[in-house]
Amino acid sequence: MNKARAMLDALMGPGRDVLDKDKNAANEKFKDKSVCKGYLIGMCPLDPSLLGGKRSYPMCEKIHSEPMRDQLQKHKDCESLTREYERLSLQDLELAVRECEGHIAEEKSRIRTDIRRKKPPLPLAVNDRLSKMKRESSQMIQKAEEMDDDQIREKEALVTKANELLKEREEYLEAEMKKAIEALDPEEVCEICGTAYVGKDGDAAHLKFRIHDAFKTIRDRIAEVKPRVEAWEKKRQEERDAELKKKRKEEWDKAQEKEGGGKGEKPEADEKDRKESRPRSEQKEGSRGKSRGKSKGKSRDRSRGKSRGKSRDKSRGKSRGKSRRADDGSREPSKSRAKSSAKDKSGADRASGAAEATATAAEAAAAAAAIETETEKTAGAGARSAEGDERPAS
Repeated sequence: MNKARAMLDALMGPGRDVLDKDKNAANEKFKDKSVCKGYLIGMCPLDPSLLGGKRSYPMCEKIHSEPMRDQLQKHKDCESLTREYERLSLQDLELAVRECEGHIAEEKSRIRTDIRRKKPPLPLAVNDRLSKMKRESSQMIQKAEEMDDDQIREKEALVTKANELLKEREEYLEAEMKKAIEALDPEEVCEICGTAYVGKDGDAAHLKFRIHDAFKTIRDRIAEVKPRVEAWEKKRQEERDAELKKKRKEEWDKAQEKEGGGKGEKPEADEKDRKESRPRSEQKEGSRGKSRGKSKGKSRDRSRGKSRGKSRDKSRGKSRGKSRRADDGSREPSKSRAKSSAKDKSGADRASGAAEATATAAEAAAAAAAIETETEKTAGAGARSAEGDERPAS
């Protein structure tokens, strides 16, 4: 059943039972995946007429059809399709050759390690003489063992003669083996198909084998197709590079056009940016001036307040020291009257302390009022300077 289906596919192509409505589709059946592209362009290495079914090569499972080949030759894109199919076919051909090279290496290794090559068969006359020499040596040893003990000299003579005979046999065997190896025809391997043969007769016989013809045809096909495929690949690569270069150039030109259009609009945008940036810069400068004036005024007020507080504290300390010294001086001459006027002095001291407290409170209030007036003046001066900075900017 499968063979009949394969024969129908080869004759009528794939999809033979489907009604073709489009004539173009009917003429392009060879593009189907089930059709062997190597066979379409002239050679499939796994075809039964070449390597299919021989050694370890399987038969090609795709359709080998002559009508499909005719369709390819009549197609309008026959040249480009042929180049593409040649590229695919070249991969299959090179795979078959690589497997053949592996088989050649295995055969050469087998020949190097073959025992029959190291010990080839000897001629019949040589084997008879070797066996005779071995029998004679064994008979001499047996005779020596049967002799009595009083015949020691005769026994030793027989043993030495038997050993010499065995030694002579080994030398004779080695010499005859060398002659046999030299006379033996060497086994060689064909560098085309990997078939091992012996001698000129074997070489002449293997040249008539179908597998040798198949590999010779495949190798010739590779030598024919490979230059075309390499040239086609090089041409396609050049076309791709040219297309890519053209595309990049178009993108570059578009980018240059965009940049050129943007350059024409730039002056107006620059003027707008300048106009907008001027008031912003002026506002920044005014705010900086205000902040500087405020910070300077605050620092000045703080320094003035600190200096004034220090001077007032010093003056108060000095005045209190003087008043105490004066009190001490007045107290010394009036020691005798201390007892009588103790009550009057205590009252006077209380009165003077109250007067001093009121004086210090008045001084503190005056100092606070002076500080407030000075801070108002400095704040006003800072505001005026800020207004003066803003006027020219506006």
